[in-house]
Amino acid sequence: MTKKTKNKVPELRFPEFHGDWETDRVDHFLVRYVNPVKVEPEIIYKEIGIRSHGKGIFHKDPVTSEALGNKRVFWVHPEAFTVNIVFAWEQAVALTSSHEQGYIASHRFLMFRPRDNRADLKFVLLFFLRKRGKHLLELASPGGAGRNKTLGQESFAELEITLPKKEEQEKIASFLGAVDTRLNQLRRKRELLQTYKRGVIQKLFTHKIGLRKKKKTPEVRFPEFSGNWEPRKFSEFILKKDVTASDDIPLFSLTIENGITEKTERYERSFLVKDVEEAYKLVESNDFVYNPMNLRFGALARHGRNYSVKVSKYYDIFSLDKTINLLFIEFFLKSHNSIKYYNQMAEGSLLEKKRLHFSKFLEFIFLLPSLKEQEKIANFLTAIDHKIETLTRQIEQTEKFKKGLLQKMFV
Repeated sequence: MTKKTKNKVPELRFPEFHGDWETDRVDHFLVRYVNPVKVEPEIIYKEIGIRSHGKGIFHKDPVTSEALGNKRVFWVHPEAFTVNIVFAWEQAVALTSSHEQGYIASHRFLMFRPRDNRADLKFVLLFFLRKRGKHLLELASPGGAGRNKTLGQESFAELEITLPKKEEQEKIASFLGAVDTRLNQLRRKRELLQTYKRGVIQKLFTHKIGLRKKKKTPEVRFPEFSGNWEPRKFSEFILKKDVTASDDIPLFSLTIENGITEKTERYERSFLVKDVEEAYKLVESNDFVYNPMNLRFGALARHGRNYSVKVSKYYDIFSLDKTINLLFIEFFLKSHNSIKYYNQMAEGSLLEKKRLHFSKFLEFIFLLPSLKEQEKIANFLTAIDHKIETLTRQIEQTEKFKKGLLQKMFV
């Protein structure tokens, strides 16, 4: 493949730049960096890895020289575009930084520096994180699936990329870097809120649920409330439901991650059950659904939609009386302490066969505050959830914005 020039410019461009971008081979603007490590006896070495899908570098556990054996390793340059040749087709690419100073990498990690100051490495990374970049990495990684698709060094060197002058590369990389900074800030805020919510729930529901009748109050409490929480048994306010659903009702399923969600079209009646007459159970608005096999992992959710659905007959379904705040009990039932107790109470000889039968579930005795305090707690936790949802939408919008920029600011 020879060097050639194409008259190409991106759809979106900073006004101070003009002229066509140039198409050139990778090895004309990148040069491989190679600095072999002379492994010394009785020395501890720190090694890097690269996650797929552009998720960056991670640091492996330190290893001794004896553990390295005859493995070929190289010193990591603190400013290099780095490719994992085994998973390059999955965009296992990253930039090293000062955090990797003194680290080593195996021969599977190729490191590149700019040739003749022609490339900005942040720009190069952004290029290969695009759909077009992934396609080129796949072209240079022949073979079957998985570990057989190894990046060919010569094929990678011959890949052609269209890029602007160094100054424009830097401007693009800096601008998109600011977008990434905003994304990281939003993700960090969401992570902190999620951690805060878990901590608050842990302290609000610190009491151990179970078969006991000792009065107690939580570790933290709103100042306007006093007095003990009262012991209650689940069977006092839970009503089990077992109604067969009609065929015209949409089919849903229960997942630990997403709660009650609609099944995809690939799930047909014949695939799920053989008993047509009792195929599915009816779930109405605000009913709770749980999977006896996976309740100990948190497979419990409230159906918050304003229409009925149907689920597998293997799930248990119940509703609550009006003396209980729905949101409060939902937070309670899904709290870490509750799930921990479900796990303790699950029965079965084999771990994968352990289940929590509904009759056992009804025997639980726990501590319940007044309805007003329930509402206060539920509203407080719901407000945190709304903030988390707002941040999630902002993250999704920013990711979409960045994706659009990557399409329009590159050729």
